[in-house]
Amino acid sequence: MMGEMLSLPGPGEVYLAYLELLQPDEVVAELEQTLSPEEMARAGRFHFAEDACRFVVRRGVLRHLLGGLIGVSPADVCFAFGPQGKPRLAPPYDRSGVHFNLSDSGDMALLAWTIGAEIGVDLEQIRPMPDALALAQRFFAKDEEAWLRQMPEDERDTAFFRCWTCKEAVVKAMGDGLTAPLQSFVATHWTRPPVVRWVDVPTAPDHWTLHLPDAPEGWLAAVAASHAIDTVKTYPAPSFATRVRGQ
Repeated sequence: MMGEMLSLPGPGEVYLAYLELLQPDEVVAELEQTLSPEEMARAGRFHFAEDACRFVVRRGVLRHLLGGLIGVSPADVCFAFGPQGKPRLAPPYDRSGVHFNLSDSGDMALLAWTIGAEIGVDLEQIRPMPDALALAQRFFAKDEEAWLRQMPEDERDTAFFRCWTCKEAVVKAMGDGLTAPLQSFVATHWTRPPVVRWVDVPTAPDHWTLHLPDAPEGWLAAVAASHAIDTVKTYPAPSFATRVRGQ
């Protein structure tokens, strides 16, 4: 199942791939062969078989993707994790400069990768959120809460997840470096281009950028990176994943 080495993104490029997580049994069984003993033990702890399947596909496809990028077998890919759990390539593979992130919601996952910059993604399936305004008051900056409150009620669920995906992407991009509360930055997804604006945080970084990629119908996605994002495009996930979606 190891394919040819994948192309690496160029400067300012971010590549994405959408993946449906409920794959045929034969695909899941083959992906299991690439997982580490710790990952297999984790898969075995899920109470429901579908949750274990989602984990195996998510981690197995990530291994194939990264293996193709750095030119090693998927089973040989090694991960390291920061204090807050953000995954990255472990030495010596970190010398490749590949940074990646992954998000999933429902039965869909989003993988993103770039070179030489921190990256974060969030994917959310749009669903009813009767407590959207209460959550916004608790977690959003004042400008974001005000934007949500002025949205028509029948559009509020989608609007909430547009804000939420942006904030989650920024948090995941900053990873272990984020110590400020969620209300301390505004993800201005309503501007073009969208930007990250910090509120009363003099030492906050000013280089984080946002992009709002197309997502499958019924989902919303956001990408944040520690460099200017000039190009965002999908890149086919490994060909064995028969139900990968590209935009």
